[in-house]
Amino acid sequence: MPPRSTHPTSLPEGDGVTYDESDMALFRAKLAYHSTIEERMASRDANLVSIAEHQGRLLKRWDMLKGLEKEMAEKGKSLEPAEKQQLAQYAWRFKTLEKVATQSAADQRGC
Repeated sequence: MPPRSTHPTSLPEGDGVTYDESDMALFRAKLAYHSTIEERMASRDANLVSIAEHQGRLLKRWDMLKGLEKEMAEKGKSLEPAEKQQLAQYAWRFKTLEKVATQSAADQRGC
């Protein structure tokens, strides 16, 4: 029996939809923060509380700079190279703090 021919498009085309890795990184960071903040703030571990507070400050700055980036893009401008590097640093710092917090939590559970 000959193979079936496939139709070229089974899914609709995404018109005007763009994927921005830095937007997704910020989204994932917010999701991680909001899913763990209450537990970490209620923790008796001062390190987890400190990490949660620091992550909150990072997210505020990161979100503000992403907003500025979008405003400038609407005007046809872009961020300065130092500001772009700062965005990358926020992502790296958040990931690093999250890694430390998850390792700390795993150590406390005895895993």
